Amino acid sequence: MVTFEDAKKVAGEIVKEIQPLSIVVFGSVARDGYGNDLDLFIVVDDAFPKDEIISKVHKQLKPFYKYFAIDEFIVEQSLLLKHYKKGSPFLKAIIKEGRSIYIKNAVQEWLRQAGEELKTALYLLDGEFFKGACYHAQQAIEKSIKAILLHKGWDLEKIHNVNRLIALCNEYTVHVSLTDDEIIFIDSIYKGSYPADTRLLPLSEPDREDALRATQIASRIVEEMKKNLK
Repeated sequence: MVTFEDAKKVAGEIVKEIQPLSIVVFGSVARDGYGNDLDLFIVVDDAFPKDEIISKVHKQLKPFYKYFAIDEFIVEQSLLLKHYKKGSPFLKAIIKEGRSIYIKNAVQEWLRQAGEELKTALYLLDGEFFKGACYHAQQAIEKSIKAILLHKGWDLEKIHNVNRLIALCNEYTVHVSLTDDEIIFIDSIYKGSYPADTRLLPLSEPDREDALRATQIASRIVEEMKKNLK
C-alpha cells in the first residue's frame, strides 16, 4: 500500500537528484490518498539529456521499489506543450484528476501569476469590461493567498473558493485582511463569471462599482501577501 505521504517522500528524492519543473501524482493515490502503486508524471527541462534523467530517476527510486510499484512518466516541457495543444486525453486526465506535489519555484510562480491577474483586472476595468475585471481580481486574490500557503508548507489543492482558502490560512497562522463581507463578495463575483450561472438565477452583470471594489480588494491583498513573503 502506498499513500500520498509516500508520494511526497519519493518526489523529494527525485527533486534532490534532477530538479524537475514539476511532479504530479495521479491515479488512485491522487484520487483516494492511497493505492497499490504510485503513478508519477514528471516534467523536465529540455536542456538536460532525457536518457541521463531517466537513469538518475531510476537510481533514486530503487530504495522504494521493495515497498511498492512505481510507474514514472518523464516528459520534456516542449513535448508536454506539443501534446497539450493536440488535446491529449492522457494529459486531460492528469490535469483533471492529478495532484501536484512539486512545482519548481512554486511560491514565486504563484505570486507572479497573481500580479499578472491583477494587471489584467485593472486593464479590463479601464476598458469597461467589468465582468472580466471581477473574475481576474478574484484570481489575483486566490493565487496570492495560495503563494503564501505554499510557503508555509501547504499541499496544493484545486481550490477556487476564497472562503476555503481563508479557513486554510487560519490553520497555517496566516493573516489575510479580508472581512466576511469582502469574502462573500469576491466568491459571488467569481461564481457569477460563468454564463450558466448568470442564466440560472436572475442576477445582474457586475457593474463599474463591483469591478472597482473587486480590483481595490485584489490590489490590497496581493500587496499584503507580497509583504508577508519578504
